[in-house]
Order: sequence, then C-alpha cells, then structure tokens
Amino acid sequence: VTESTPTVEDDYREAAEDLLKSVMKWVEETRGLKFKENVSLKVLTREWVIEHWGKGFLNLTEVKIEETILKALFLISPEFNLTKFKIGTSGYTVAASSGNTVYVVREYFDPYDEQRAGSILAHELTHILQGEYFDLPEPKTSDEENALLALVEGDANLVGYLYFESHGGGARVRIRENALDPMDALWYFPYMYGEAFVKYIYAKKGWSGVNELYNNPPTSTTEVLHPEKYLEGWKPLKASFQEKIENGWILMLRDTLGEFFIRQMLRRHLSYQEANQSAEGWSGDVIELYEKNDTYLLRWKILWETEKDAEEFATSFEKILQRVGAMRLAENEWKTGFETLMLSRSGTCITITITYTANPSEIAPQAIITAVRF
Repeated sequence: VTESTPTVEDDYREAAEDLLKSVMKWVEETRGLKFKENVSLKVLTREWVIEHWGKGFLNLTEVKIEETILKALFLISPEFNLTKFKIGTSGYTVAASSGNTVYVVREYFDPYDEQRAGSILAHELTHILQGEYFDLPEPKTSDEENALLALVEGDANLVGYLYFESHGGGARVRIRENALDPMDALWYFPYMYGEAFVKYIYAKKGWSGVNELYNNPPTSTTEVLHPEKYLEGWKPLKASFQEKIENGWILMLRDTLGEFFIRQMLRRHLSYQEANQSAEGWSGDVIELYEKNDTYLLRWKILWETEKDAEEFATSFEKILQRVGAMRLAENEWKTGFETLMLSRSGTCITITITYTANPSEIAPQAIITAVRF
C-alpha cells in the first residue's frame, strides 16, 4: 500500500487546525471560560461565501424597504442598488462561526501568519463561547440590533486584539469612521465601536463586568458610542405616533434608527464634525413606512434631550436640503425632484413626514418640503 503524497490543501488544513487548537487554549485561559464542546474547522472559498452568504441570505423585501428609506432620507442616490451593495460586502468575509464550527475563507486566511490568523481565530472562538454561555434578547429595532451586535463583536474583537498583542503584534490599523463612506460606516458600526465600548467596561470591571453586559446589554447605539451613559443607567425614550394612518395606506415597517444612523445621514452631506455634533443629544425615535399605489409615506419622530439639540438637528437637516438642490418656495417650503417633506419641531421633538412616488427616475411628482417651527 502506497501512502498518498500530502497536497498543498492538506498542509493548509493541517496548519489551520493546529493553530486552532493552540488558540483555543489561549482563549480559554484569557477569557476565563472553557469550551463545552469540541470545535471543528471548515475551509470555504470567497465564491462560495458570496453565493450562499450573500445572495442566499438576503430577504429582498426587507432590502427594498431599507433602500426606500435610505433614498427618501438622501443617504443614497435614486440609482443606488442596495441589494448589489449587500452582496458585495459578503465577499469581504475572512472567517465566521456557527454553532461549534469555525469557517475560514481560503483566499484571505493564512494559517502560517500566527499573529493575524491567530487573532482571527480568537475572535471567532469568542463567538462560540458567547453562544455556549450567554443569551441575548431578540432585538426589537435596528438600533437595538446594532447595539447588541456591538457587544458581541466588541467582545470578540477585544479578545482577538489581546491575542495579537500578546503574540508580538504591533499597532493595528483601525477602521476610522471619517475614512469610510456613510453606507460602509453603517455596516461596520459593531466592529468600529463595539470594541471601544467593551474595552471601556473591561478596564473598569474586568471580564466579570463584560460577562454582566450580556445580562443587561445596551439597547441603543447611543450607549455604545457613549459608554459613560450606559454605566450611568441612561436609556432611550420610547417614541410613538398618536395619529393613525388610514385611507388605504399599508404599514410596511416600524423601526428605530438611532443616533449612529442619524450621524451617517448627516455626514453624507455635511462635515464629520457637524454630523457628530448634530446627532448627539438623541433620546429616541420611531420611523414608519407606508405604501399605497406605488407611493410611499414615511414619517419619523425624533426625540432630543434638549431644545438646543433639536434645533441643531433641524438646522443641519435644512442644510442637507440645500445640498441636494431643494428649491425653497417660501420660508418653510422646499421642493425637490421627487418627494414632499414636512419638518416640524415642538420643543425637544422633531417630526419629518415624506411622501414620494416609487421609481423617481421614471415618475417625478410634485415635491414640497415644509418646515414648521413652534
């Protein structure tokens, strides 16, 4: 019987599995948690990931609703294809985990680079420990989902960084918000700010404090961006509409977008500094999207901590209208090529109401934007 000659792929898998075993031991010692089950490793290709985790995982109805909101709020252009964008981002996956399996992408994962590959495995192994030891609530809104993801990814990122640092790694290249397109920043939020949030808690309370986060997780991106607010017990207010929308309008979505979304919406057209300042002071919001006969009705109520915060946002939003070429018809009336918008402020509350027709490149209805100040 002749032994088969090891192939490059055999050597790759063996190196990856050996590194996995070594990193597992380090993660257990560092994080103070033991793996309850064996962990396996699978190697994928970038093409497979795009096909199955990009195209295969998308809910096209949800993507269309999200695209509608982003276009109505001037965050993306009428021609932007959000489905294509989301499929494209899946192609950047380096590794992932599900259950007790770690997946690595052959084109991006080099098991012979102990520092970088080891830190990636430490990150994914932390996700496995999270699944074995902690339970998180189902998010009720997009803002809460981003906050929970920031906790999960921040914990894993911190463990990965500590591995990198302890194995001779130098300073990491960190993702900076102001270097990203606002759409990319929305996608990267859990990775950009989750680690800083968890590291803040870790510095004050150690790993036991991080573990406790899973029992009382942040519920908004504001708490992640401003961890001191989280420790103070700050929680967002619940916004709602008293008036019902009837006459055949069908509710497509009710959600909360949060401070970080507002920051990116403003940053699309304004400076990074002004966007940050005008988004701070967010206290809660609710957005609803209705549809009837190829026409959308969007209404968005945003609560602010002070009247000054509300005024700063209103001023910045009016600047956006100017930047997108809206025509001012009167003191509080505006006109664009495809939508009508009403912006009203009452104390610390701002309400934005938008009506526009689907496929604005094909149909250009009258568009009036009205700003009312109280």
